[in-house]
Amino acid sequence: MIMDMKIYSNVWNKKMMRRMGRLAFLIFSFSHFLISTAGAQAVSTPMKAGRTAEGVVYFLPKTAIRFNLLVEKKTYTPGEYAKYAEKYLGMTGIEQEEQVTYSVASYNISQIGVRDTSKCYSVELKGKSETADVKLSEDGVLLAINDEPAKLKLPEPFQPAAKPAVINPHQYQSDAVRSAGSMAKQAEMTVNQILELQEHRQQLITGEADDMPQDENQLRYMIEQIDKQREALTSLFTGTTTRDTTEQIITVCPEKEVQREVIFRLNKKLGIVDKDDLSGIPYYMSVEDMHRTNSQKYGTAENKKDGGFYVNVPGRVRLTLFREQQQLGSFDVYAGQFGFVELRSGALFKRYITHMTLNPATGSVDKIHADMNTK
Repeated sequence: MIMDMKIYSNVWNKKMMRRMGRLAFLIFSFSHFLISTAGAQAVSTPMKAGRTAEGVVYFLPKTAIRFNLLVEKKTYTPGEYAKYAEKYLGMTGIEQEEQVTYSVASYNISQIGVRDTSKCYSVELKGKSETADVKLSEDGVLLAINDEPAKLKLPEPFQPAAKPAVINPHQYQSDAVRSAGSMAKQAEMTVNQILELQEHRQQLITGEADDMPQDENQLRYMIEQIDKQREALTSLFTGTTTRDTTEQIITVCPEKEVQREVIFRLNKKLGIVDKDDLSGIPYYMSVEDMHRTNSQKYGTAENKKDGGFYVNVPGRVRLTLFREQQQLGSFDVYAGQFGFVELRSGALFKRYITHMTLNPATGSVDKIHADMNTK
């Protein structure tokens, strides 16, 4: 009896498996039919962009925000006589150890376009558009038709200023100072040199110096040289600080409204760190959809859709940047992913040689015109 039940169970399982297989095949066939017969323009599954036998497959962009950060690295090196600064010069709080700190000196924002895989379209080229010169980016984003693509306006790369020559303070020390037997004695004698320089400077200003120059330009030069020597010798006590500025770029592509989302962090000892690194001070960005576009949506007659090109009508968003609780700035920009898509009528492209360029950052139409005499 038990054996009969097992045989019956196996037979029933095989029948169910065959039925489930036929059902899966029917579902797959029906879904494939729906995809293949969906609109001739929108492509439900992203395809490889470029020319096809019938026309062109292309993408529209979404707008990414680039933060160009100028990050300053400040390096403090203590002077050789730092521990004598308070004793001989009355200076307190002079650091005795090397310190390296980072800060964001300045920033600006710019926009770039990145491929939006949810906006893949196929257009069949007919009539005047059959030989259209369709320009796509390397990743398949539509840039222009029968025209040169618009150039993306980005900030010039940061060029650091030339560093000043490093001054060796020992070259201004007298032979007696350099030959002193101890560092404490060298420090004391260096202070005497600094005081002598200050006195000489004052005598030049008041006209009481024995080596008074003949003209004002010579006087100015002598005072500058005294200041240079005095500053160099003082650095043996106060130390020196050097600054190096580098540019770092962080790209963010907002997809929806957000409140105070961390975009990067700054560690004072390491510089820019990952946004998930809690050792750094957070920099936040908020995104507010203003629900405004730069044009009005209009309908296109059904018989004019064939051969038309879809373009973005970007929406206006407000970006606000924070450092911890401090608001650093607010910017209004247009972004392709916050607007909608409209169709530029196929009749225009089929009847005339039409020139159109898109904004490479937003996917909106920068300019469009048709050669009416080529009808």
